[in-house]
Amino acid sequence: MTASAVDLAPPDVLTDEDCPGISPHPAVPRPGCTALRWIGQGLGPGRVVAYTCSCQMTAYELVSCAGVYQIHRRTLPRRGVPPLSWTAEWWRRGEAHEWWRRLLAGQAR
Repeated sequence: MTASAVDLAPPDVLTDEDCPGISPHPAVPRPGCTALRWIGQGLGPGRVVAYTCSCQMTAYELVSCAGVYQIHRRTLPRRGVPPLSWTAEWWRRGEAHEWWRRLLAGQAR
């Protein structure tokens, strides 16, 4: 497959060979997973500490901003889904890393 074919393919039809495989993929949400409350704006500019693979329709980033952390959710725009969101909660480092682990394990979304 050529590089241009990868660039033009919609993300929902990419195959495993199109995934760069350099970052984790969040697990499928488990039954009874905790629903995070998403809002439209973050605390401000921050530093990305961890991130998931961007080969899927939704990618996540753990962002540090002046000692507090948020999880940033980035989705491709489609009907009824906003292109960017932030969690309503913000956490200190330890708690943020626990929520990040839960998100990757499919225990939170």
